[in-house]
Amino acid sequence: ALLMVCAQVVGNDAAIAWGGASGAFELNIMLPMLGSNLLQSIGLLANASRLFAERLVDGITADEARARAYAEGSPAIVTALNRYIGYEEAAKVAKQALAENKRIRQVVIERGFVRDGKLTDEQLDEVLDVLRMTQR
Repeated sequence: ALLMVCAQVVGNDAAIAWGGASGAFELNIMLPMLGSNLLQSIGLLANASRLFAERLVDGITADEARARAYAEGSPAIVTALNRYIGYEEAAKVAKQALAENKRIRQVVIERGFVRDGKLTDEQLDEVLDVLRMTQR
Protein backbone atom coordinates (compact mmCIF):
# COMPACT_ATOMS: atom_id res chain seq x y z
CA ALA A 1 0.00 0.00 0.00
CA LEU A 2 2.84 2.37 0.79
CA LEU A 3 4.31 1.86 -2.69
CA MET A 4 0.95 2.80 -4.22
CA VAL A 5 0.94 6.00 -2.17
CA CYS A 6 4.47 6.75 -3.35
CA ALA A 7 3.49 6.14 -6.98
CA GLN A 8 0.48 8.43 -6.65
CA VAL A 9 2.53 11.19 -5.03
CA VAL A 10 5.18 10.94 -7.75
CA GLY A 11 2.42 11.17 -10.36
CA ASN A 12 0.89 14.15 -8.59
CA ASP A 13 4.30 15.81 -8.48
CA ALA A 14 4.75 15.31 -12.22
CA ALA A 15 1.32 16.80 -12.88
CA ILE A 16 2.07 19.73 -10.56
CA ALA A 17 5.38 20.38 -12.33
CA TRP A 18 3.73 20.26 -15.73
CA GLY A 19 0.88 22.47 -14.57
CA GLY A 20 3.29 24.96 -13.05
CA ALA A 21 5.20 25.20 -16.30
CA SER A 22 2.00 25.72 -18.30
CA GLY A 23 1.20 29.14 -16.94
CA ALA A 24 1.18 32.18 -19.18
CA PHE A 25 2.39 35.31 -17.44
CA GLU A 26 0.39 35.60 -14.22
CA LEU A 27 -2.50 33.50 -15.49
CA ASN A 28 -2.33 29.78 -14.86
CA ILE A 29 -5.42 27.82 -15.80
CA MET A 30 -3.91 24.74 -14.13
CA LEU A 31 -4.09 26.26 -10.64
CA PRO A 32 -7.09 24.17 -9.47
CA MET A 33 -5.31 20.95 -10.50
CA LEU A 34 -2.12 22.11 -8.76
CA GLY A 35 -3.95 22.74 -5.50
CA SER A 36 -5.96 19.54 -5.70
CA ASN A 37 -2.94 17.35 -6.39
CA LEU A 38 -0.86 19.04 -3.72
CA LEU A 39 -3.57 18.60 -1.08
CA GLN A 40 -4.14 14.99 -2.16
CA SER A 41 -0.40 14.26 -1.84
CA ILE A 42 -0.24 15.87 1.61
CA GLY A 43 -3.22 13.81 2.80
CA LEU A 44 -1.90 10.56 1.34
CA LEU A 45 1.55 11.04 2.84
CA ALA A 46 0.16 12.03 6.24
CA ASN A 47 -2.07 8.95 6.45
CA ALA A 48 0.51 6.56 5.01
CA SER A 49 3.22 7.87 7.35
CA ARG A 50 0.99 7.45 10.39
CA LEU A 51 0.00 3.90 9.41
CA PHE A 52 3.59 2.98 8.54
CA ALA A 53 4.76 4.20 11.94
CA GLU A 54 1.96 2.43 13.85
CA ARG A 55 2.09 -0.90 12.03
CA LEU A 56 5.80 -1.29 11.36
CA VAL A 57 8.19 1.22 12.86
CA ASP A 58 6.78 1.07 16.41
CA GLY A 59 7.74 -2.61 16.70
CA ILE A 60 11.29 -2.32 15.43
CA THR A 61 14.10 -2.78 17.93
CA ALA A 62 17.83 -2.64 17.37
CA ASP A 63 19.98 -5.72 17.81
CA GLU A 64 22.77 -3.98 19.71
CA ALA A 65 25.12 -6.96 19.74
CA ARG A 66 24.85 -7.40 15.99
CA ALA A 67 25.25 -3.67 15.31
CA ARG A 68 28.33 -3.54 17.55
CA ALA A 69 29.80 -6.59 15.78
CA TYR A 70 29.29 -4.93 12.39
CA ALA A 71 30.87 -1.68 13.61
CA GLU A 72 33.83 -3.39 15.27
CA GLY A 73 34.34 -5.52 12.17
CA SER A 74 34.56 -2.54 9.87
CA PRO A 75 38.02 -1.75 8.54
CA ALA A 76 37.12 1.94 8.74
CA ILE A 77 37.82 2.01 12.48
CA VAL A 78 41.51 1.50 11.75
CA THR A 79 41.71 5.22 10.98
CA ALA A 80 41.70 5.93 14.72
CA LEU A 81 45.01 4.08 15.01
CA ASN A 82 46.87 6.43 12.64
CA ARG A 83 48.28 8.63 15.40
CA TYR A 84 49.70 5.60 17.22
CA ILE A 85 51.02 3.37 14.43
CA GLY A 86 50.97 5.66 11.39
CA TYR A 87 48.95 5.61 8.20
CA GLU A 88 50.99 2.95 6.39
CA GLU A 89 50.85 0.44 9.25
CA ALA A 90 47.16 1.15 9.84
CA ALA A 91 46.47 0.45 6.17
CA LYS A 92 48.36 -2.84 6.45
CA VAL A 93 46.32 -3.76 9.52
CA ALA A 94 43.07 -3.05 7.65
CA LYS A 95 44.15 -5.07 4.62
CA GLN A 96 45.23 -8.01 6.76
CA ALA A 97 42.00 -7.92 8.78
CA LEU A 98 39.97 -8.00 5.57
CA ALA A 99 42.06 -10.72 3.96
CA GLU A 100 42.01 -12.97 7.02
CA ASN A 101 38.47 -12.08 8.18
CA LYS A 102 39.72 -10.89 11.57
CA ARG A 103 38.89 -7.98 13.85
CA ILE A 104 41.13 -4.91 13.77
CA ARG A 105 41.92 -5.36 17.48
CA GLN A 106 43.11 -8.93 16.90
CA VAL A 107 45.40 -7.94 14.02
CA VAL A 108 46.88 -5.02 15.99
CA ILE A 109 47.76 -7.39 18.83
CA GLU A 110 49.08 -10.08 16.46
CA ARG A 111 51.33 -7.58 14.68
CA GLY A 112 52.91 -6.70 18.03
CA PHE A 113 51.99 -3.02 18.34
CA VAL A 114 50.91 -3.47 21.98
CA ARG A 115 53.86 -5.72 22.82
CA ASP A 116 56.29 -3.22 21.23
CA GLY A 117 54.82 -0.36 23.28
CA LYS A 118 53.38 1.68 20.40
CA LEU A 119 50.15 1.72 22.40
CA THR A 120 48.85 0.16 25.59
CA ASP A 121 45.90 -2.20 25.99
CA GLU A 122 43.95 0.69 27.52
CA GLN A 123 44.75 2.98 24.59
CA LEU A 124 43.74 0.25 22.14
CA ASP A 125 40.44 -0.22 23.98
CA GLU A 126 39.81 3.53 23.97
CA VAL A 127 40.81 4.08 20.34
CA LEU A 128 38.71 1.18 19.00
CA ASP A 129 35.63 1.94 21.15
CA VAL A 130 32.97 2.35 18.45
CA LEU A 131 30.48 3.95 20.85
CA ARG A 132 33.02 6.64 21.71
CA MET A 133 33.70 7.20 17.99
CA THR A 134 30.05 7.82 17.21
CA GLN A 135 29.27 10.25 20.03
CA ARG A 136 29.77 13.96 19.63
